Amino acid sequence: MALFDFLSQPARRQVRLDPIEYEAKSVVHHLTQLLNARRGVLKHLSDYGLPDVEDIYEGLPYSQHELANEVKQLIEKYEPRVTSALVIPVDIKEENCVIRFDITAYLKNGNTIHLNTRFASGGKANINTMKKR
Repeated sequence: MALFDFLSQPARRQVRLDPIEYEAKSVVHHLTQLLNARRGVLKHLSDYGLPDVEDIYEGLPYSQHELANEVKQLIEKYEPRVTSALVIPVDIKEENCVIRFDITAYLKNGNTIHLNTRFASGGKANINTMKKR
């Protein structure tokens, strides 16, 4: 168990998870924090986090692919349990103009996590685990 995960858990009785399931949940938790961090907030890690997502919205639809590349690089650099990531932009619908990605994260333990990521207004990243295909 990672120290941060242990410290961030509520002080209540938890149901024990399978170690593989626990690792997947921990990775998803960290990716949520990582994609909601803004670049420049950590002085000692100047490239930690994403650029201002509001700026990305101004450059749509072309900037969506740039953001997908940023997300991929960020995951591969700052999530040590992921060996590689595939980040695929989902077509933007005119009625809601929301940036979305399907992310496949390949873990060092041989498992794969499929995620649906949606950037809400204000740039907040919402990450949901997709059902197994």
